[in-house]
Amino acid sequence: MKKIHNILLFFFALAVVFTGCEKDDAEPVLDTAATVNPAWVKAPAADTHFILTQDSADVVLAEFQWTDVVYALDDLPSPLYTMRFAFPAQVDGNSAWGETIELFTLPETNTSITQGALNTAILKIIGTDFPEDTVITIGFSVKANVNANSVSNVIDAFTEVVPVKITPYTASLDAAKLWMPGDYQGWDPASAPNLYDWDGDGIFTGYLYMSADAASFQFKFTSDPSWDGINYGAAEAEGVLDPDGGAGNLELPAAGGYQITVDLNTLTWSYVAEDWGVIGQWLDWAEDINMEWDAENNWLHVIVADIPAQEDQRFKFRANDGWDINLGISDPDDGFLVPGGDDIPIPDGGTYEFILDFNTELPSYQAIKQ
Repeated sequence: MKKIHNILLFFFALAVVFTGCEKDDAEPVLDTAATVNPAWVKAPAADTHFILTQDSADVVLAEFQWTDVVYALDDLPSPLYTMRFAFPAQVDGNSAWGETIELFTLPETNTSITQGALNTAILKIIGTDFPEDTVITIGFSVKANVNANSVSNVIDAFTEVVPVKITPYTASLDAAKLWMPGDYQGWDPASAPNLYDWDGDGIFTGYLYMSADAASFQFKFTSDPSWDGINYGAAEAEGVLDPDGGAGNLELPAAGGYQITVDLNTLTWSYVAEDWGVIGQWLDWAEDINMEWDAENNWLHVIVADIPAQEDQRFKFRANDGWDINLGISDPDDGFLVPGGDDIPIPDGGTYEFILDFNTELPSYQAIKQ
């Protein structure tokens, strides 16, 4: 009897072990009813009237601050916050606001916006043909988002909308440019990559790739697609520009891709190394596939074979094998990318060429089935 009792205990213990080791394939479910939305700490007072002027394009219009979003689930990635604005809705419905326009995405819970940046964003929607002293109403809000593809029922969370009145100014929507000629491309300004100042605040950004075949990693910035304008070289202090045409060359430390920023207000420049890759659902969002530079087309690309056909197949672009810098979509139909945007759908499986282009108004992409 004691032997039978011991055998039963053995099988009971074995059952407990196998039960405890059984894999739980169910995705964690977020209780969205328990989400605590971000709330404004500091924002313009409702119905404040801002009069924008071109002379004050680089002046901060408003400071914004909000609380963290709180999701009822542990071990989620850090959220990203997107500053947005919207015009009043022109049709009847449940919301007083129409489609939102995203300004920028960041991990912090505070930011600011200049007069020029907001004016440019508004003019991209309403155009430049409007009477002087036109007053429009917009509503500011912040969207919180987590990039957690293994969590079901994740929804965005939003602050309340702060309505303000704006008097915009007319201005050209053509972005100012700088050129980046260097040893890596034959010192030819006309064919050099560009930096763009999209909001007229004197700060230019762009993407530069230097091949390992370059004899050196030296370059300059020019105001024209020739050497006839202002040529910015290296000043004595690191990161400072000298507009004297005889100044020395600027230099990057090694081959690779770089996000470049030039501030002509302070005559400074900086860079961040960015090696881009494609990551997707078929890769379990765990490891990306590195992209290569296409010198002929001046963009990054990679061909990925045998992507399985499955419902809701998606991908994104990210830099440096991490999620700190990633690009997704805001509008699935415009082909542009925004920092921390939504996952990009792929219609079906197969072999695709993925293209990441930094030479457009916003970073853009193509996913071309081969």
